Amino acid sequence: MSAFAPIVLLAPLAGALADRYDRRLMMIIGDAGSVLGLGIILTALSSPRPSLAWVCTGAILSSCLAALTEPALRASVTDLVTEEDYVRASGLLQLASAAKYLLAPAAAGFLMPLVGVRGLVLLDTSTCLVTVVCTMTVRRALAADAPQRAATQSGDDHGFLAGWRTIAASPGLRTLVTLMTLATLAVGVIQVLIKPILLPTVSTSEMGVIETVAATGMLVGAALVTAWKSAQPTTLLAAGLAGSGAAMVLVPLGPGAWWMAACGFLTFASLPLSQAGAEVLVRTRVDNARQARTWGTISLVTQMGYLVAYLCSGVVVDRVLQPLLEPGQALSTSIGAVIGTGPGRGAALLVGLMGLVMALVALGVHLRRRRLT
Repeated sequence: MSAFAPIVLLAPLAGALADRYDRRLMMIIGDAGSVLGLGIILTALSSPRPSLAWVCTGAILSSCLAALTEPALRASVTDLVTEEDYVRASGLLQLASAAKYLLAPAAAGFLMPLVGVRGLVLLDTSTCLVTVVCTMTVRRALAADAPQRAATQSGDDHGFLAGWRTIAASPGLRTLVTLMTLATLAVGVIQVLIKPILLPTVSTSEMGVIETVAATGMLVGAALVTAWKSAQPTTLLAAGLAGSGAAMVLVPLGPGAWWMAACGFLTFASLPLSQAGAEVLVRTRVDNARQARTWGTISLVTQMGYLVAYLCSGVVVDRVLQPLLEPGQALSTSIGAVIGTGPGRGAALLVGLMGLVMALVALGVHLRRRRLT
């Protein structure tokens, strides 16, 4: 929570700052400043009696400064590439994000016995410094464009709520943000419920393998987006939502752990398509001078999908669906005859229902695609 909450809550403010000042400078400050927090963590871990309070303090400081980078990075795509390359750029960003969340834990698990926790913190610090050097190089290369961009922003609305106002002023943009939030809700539901679905039938080690296989889908999907640069954004959006929805609907229908792994892989492989489509539509709808604050607000809103999933999924399954799917209960002879009864079936049913919602939304996107462009 110390590392996650500041990035989400400060995103609108970070976006407003990135639109008011140089975006690459905001990224440099964010990455370089986060090193200070990592330094506090390293100092705390080096003491004879490490203090959890100091570790959390370092994580909060690092997260607060790192919050400056995400809106500036997303808005910088519009600065750096032409509209024809928006799809490819979105795919590359998602490829980097998927690699971070999939490869970094695996690398940490491999390196932990060799270098320990402090070694991992030092390695994390070094990656921040490499990022700073790369961003400084890009900033120097674009220095000639800075005066013109600054002139276009003079007198513009840079308030904390500017991103909200930009989204509220466009019905199409509001629809896109809603769809992106739905996608994060679906991911959150899968993340919360994959273990309850699998626990009755697989061991802990097998579960880890299945989760890795499913998460690998994000890398494949992001690579597909990067290669499919000529696709229309509405096509990507509808295809991604439909693919994720169909895969989630299949979750409660099949037997065994590897069925779940295949469905999870297809779900996560489809999500980058919908995300890329939505991102391109946002870029083409929002003026460049307002993009960072808009992305900051979108980040805050869409992360609410994860929050709802984390807070509500378990309650809905434990209090409503699972009791109804126990042998002899109301749904045991109807839906239970198709998906089975007993432990884990309520969680599988909720995943399937979420998939049905996403499939219907994909149909709506396809039918109303002209209104989104």
